[in-house]
Amino acid sequence: MEIKILHLYFDFMNLYGEYGNVRLLTKALENKGHTVNLTKKTVTDTDIDFTAYDFIYCGAGTESKRTYALNHLKKFKDSLKFAFEQNKVMLFTGNSWEMLGKSIETADGKVLEGLNLFDFTAKEQATRRLVGDINAKAEFLEETLIGFINKCSSVDGVTSPLFTLTMKPESFQFETEGIHEKNLFGTQVVGPVLVKNPTLCEYIANLITA
Repeated sequence: MEIKILHLYFDFMNLYGEYGNVRLLTKALENKGHTVNLTKKTVTDTDIDFTAYDFIYCGAGTESKRTYALNHLKKFKDSLKFAFEQNKVMLFTGNSWEMLGKSIETADGKVLEGLNLFDFTAKEQATRRLVGDINAKAEFLEETLIGFINKCSSVDGVTSPLFTLTMKPESFQFETEGIHEKNLFGTQVVGPVLVKNPTLCEYIANLITA
């Protein structure tokens, strides 16, 4: 079976070695006997058909680079929404998943329109970052997951979070994290999350090939 993977903004949304998520998932799929066809897209691309791929990935970037990606991705938001509704498997890590909501308020008070896949809103602040290791549980996995979060934003309005945090720094005033709707996974966890959590990688690989 040929699996088509799309890696979005591979050249600048790649803090914390986030490309490792794609590399490990590719290896997991190949170990299952599948052929993986990897396509990379960035802001110079003028055509993106998300329905042509089995798995769509975007990693973490600085706040300014995230905005750069958002402005480009808006051109293809209808295709992305259609792919989401068709249950395409997607993973957005770090601050990239914040693009999927209604809006992002930047640290200087500017409000950016999001991709409107979901109704949540994100708000950045400039004075303090939330940084630390976490343990987490996902409803669809028995194992406790581990990860690292480094963010300057808060997100309001998520109705189906990806993780419930079971261990976190005292400065973290939230008990849940990320988003999980249909086959879309969004998480602030970086490091990369699939490398740190092979069971999550295996779960996503099985979703792709189901």
